[in-house]
Amino acid sequence: MKNFHYLHLIYSFLTLIFLFSCSTSNESDEEELITSPKPTTNSLYTTKQWETSSPSEEGMDPDLLEAALANGLSDGSFTQSALVIRNEKIVLEQYRGITEGERQTLFDYGVPEQIVQKYDYRNQYDLASSWSTAKSFISILVGIAIDKGYIESIEEPASNYINEWENDARSEIKIKDLLNMRSGLVPICRNDEDGVSTPIICTSFPSSGGDLIAFPNLNEICINRELAEVGVIQPWFTNEFTWEEGYFLYINCDTQVIGEILERATGSDLETFAEVNLFSKIGFDNYWWRDKNDNYTAYCCLDATPRDYAKLGQLILNMGMWGDEQIVSEEYIGKIISIYSDYVPIERDVTYSYGMHFWTFSYPITQPDGVVFPAYPIYSAIGFDGQYIIIDFVENMVIVRNSLYYPWLSTGERILANGDLFNELNVPMTLPNTMGIPIYFDRNSFMYQINQAIIQ
Repeated sequence: MKNFHYLHLIYSFLTLIFLFSCSTSNESDEEELITSPKPTTNSLYTTKQWETSSPSEEGMDPDLLEAALANGLSDGSFTQSALVIRNEKIVLEQYRGITEGERQTLFDYGVPEQIVQKYDYRNQYDLASSWSTAKSFISILVGIAIDKGYIESIEEPASNYINEWENDARSEIKIKDLLNMRSGLVPICRNDEDGVSTPIICTSFPSSGGDLIAFPNLNEICINRELAEVGVIQPWFTNEFTWEEGYFLYINCDTQVIGEILERATGSDLETFAEVNLFSKIGFDNYWWRDKNDNYTAYCCLDATPRDYAKLGQLILNMGMWGDEQIVSEEYIGKIISIYSDYVPIERDVTYSYGMHFWTFSYPITQPDGVVFPAYPIYSAIGFDGQYIIIDFVENMVIVRNSLYYPWLSTGERILANGDLFNELNVPMTLPNTMGIPIYFDRNSFMYQINQAIIQ
């Protein structure tokens, strides 16, 4: 909360300066104020289109910023898009398709040509995958539902909406426990046997929250989980120490349950509620994936352009305001800001935090050149395979990075399904991790290089 209060002190200080200057101006100054044209409104809040500016106009070194994005999109990074937004304007954005080096890497891993050729060219109009950055959109929808009175607060028991939990120990789980990934419920993985995928409690650490793609009814599976036994070693957590109440475990199913809470609370399907109350207001055009039972995948899979993803970051940077409309309350954004230091998983001995379906970067970190960066919390929505919407309150920046993406739709619909590549498989096919290639984007280096471009 320290930085939250710090920002408000700055705003209050600037307001006082403005009021003082107005009260002490002479008559000619007053006439000039009256006759001077009002500043134009940023088109982001009227036509919902980003304005552009140059790095130098927004206090950034153009050469250093260009170098930072060049490194972020270098051959082997599998980066499709990178955007830097400062002071509500795009100062630099770059897009590309697959490089020759990346193409060769895919071939080396046995990826068929039919897939590789799908990534040849990309520009600002091409879709990217959200993967789990969709979780952060779900969080904002919870805040909107609270503002509109559909949900009382995040302190409310989830069982007020998930009646399946009313009569057992799960009745104690609060909505905030699901938002913070501290529900205590077991993680679900899949067991493939004889060509059939069945849900099981994970037997090892559930990377990226657990693979739910193969299951036809996500809501049913995620609601029907039980609380994990505490005081014992759980192989899906660690083999080093026991699982205890309140520990952090990133689980996709927790978000899927929140999606069901939103639908039951509002009486609307998830996409319609989002479209009316969020997407249409900020100009977020998207395709939202579903499961075979027509449940929207709350935990993932909003296909949109990188420019549109950046609008979520700007909304949060604006403390929930979009132009002159409060889309989600400032109080709710304050809860997101307060995740550091309230929700650092100290049981993991780490310096990042996770809460309200947002992450902070680990900090402080001493860079190779001796500079400490970051030296304050930087917030982010993060998705599998290196999808990022990064929010820097101190430097008034939003940064978006997406990996190469193609929606592989064997059946022609965005309905998650596992199976034969050309007849059954529907998946947000990002590179390289969806192909099982263990190459990971270096977000910390990327962020540091962008920060170094800021003129001090």
